[in-house]
Amino acid sequence: MRDVRFDKSLFVNFATGTVLDNLLCSYNGLPKGVNYMIIGDPGVGKTTILLDMLANILRLQPETRILFISAEMNEIDLAIYVQRFPKFSEIEILFVEADFDNCVHNLALVSDVLSQGWDIVAIDSFYELQGIIKEEENITQKKAESQLLALIKHQNKARNDRQVNTTVLTIQQVTKSGAFIGSNRLKHMITAMMGLRLDNPKNIYSDRYVFFSKHRRGDVGVKLYYSLSTTGDVFFDTERYEKEQRLKQLQKETSNNIRNIADEFDRLFNNSLDRTK
Repeated sequence: MRDVRFDKSLFVNFATGTVLDNLLCSYNGLPKGVNYMIIGDPGVGKTTILLDMLANILRLQPETRILFISAEMNEIDLAIYVQRFPKFSEIEILFVEADFDNCVHNLALVSDVLSQGWDIVAIDSFYELQGIIKEEENITQKKAESQLLALIKHQNKARNDRQVNTTVLTIQQVTKSGAFIGSNRLKHMITAMMGLRLDNPKNIYSDRYVFFSKHRRGDVGVKLYYSLSTTGDVFFDTERYEKEQRLKQLQKETSNNIRNIADEFDRLFNNSLDRTK
């Protein structure tokens, strides 16, 4: 790797301007040329959290080219979101719907649009888009996944008109037990897996939090609580997050002190035994 050279701008992250930046990467913000997947139970706020991230990045860095590919919701559905979160209206959206008359091939459409070169592309959802491609192209589910992954990989590697290393964010479905739906190949391509969870899975009104179960660019298991009850912005509980982080730091320092004391005791005890002998 010492012979590999990258443009320094590749490691300048996109900032959301929220505490979520701390979780997205160890050096803050959303990295370039990576693949992040968002999973969670229905109704936990996957689409809202994703759109909020995109809108916040666009607000802070308006030159950023961002595309949201909606394979689940149509224009009317998204209009409801815009009423609650007006900032979502600034995001460029490609609506993908199954074409039963075979007049449109969405695989070619998506490929053509992505070739223009986008800084960030978000897909809602990977599974739905995969299913549409499978039916329209009359291919297997595995083949449809391969076609999509090839497109994503090309964008990560800056094989587009603008030669930008595209970051791809995808929402993916989960089983009733909360398990990830997808092949091992899909899992290996993911840089980070963001989970949205309820404190009480049986109560949709219980506290919600973001965490990462897999993360090549940051920490796993750190919880960030959020609320969707406000209008205009997702509310991230920064105070609760910082309090828990301070507590973890104190626990770590205490554990280290106890370990040092134990090591010192062992050293003194062994020295005492040596003198006795």
